[in-house]
Amino acid sequence: MGKTKTMEAWQVVCRFAPHARIVHHIAGRIRLKLGDEARLPGTLADVSPERVRAALESIPGVQAVRFNLLARSCTVEYDPKVIPHDAFPDLIACRETAAAQGLVDALRCGYAEFSGDRT
Repeated sequence: MGKTKTMEAWQVVCRFAPHARIVHHIAGRIRLKLGDEARLPGTLADVSPERVRAALESIPGVQAVRFNLLARSCTVEYDPKVIPHDAFPDLIACRETAAAQGLVDALRCGYAEFSGDRT
């Protein structure tokens, strides 16, 4: 993977990460809450929950993704043997760790799969 693709993926993550916070996390399950500002144009308001769900569920190790749109929350169930416990917290905090980078790479590949963009 080239440096440009890595930077683009991190830019997307860092665009959305400030709108999310972890409200509960145990090995294998994390629940994220989206802030009110996530509804503003140009943020998460422009993204279909189904597209986000499809991208997340395409990640190896992610078993299920559920949204509660009224509560603005998202629960991700994952295999802790595949996805390190620190991966999601590092990703939400925009920390460029190996664990978070693995998720970014998987998200990029998953997005390419369901969007048809295989570059």
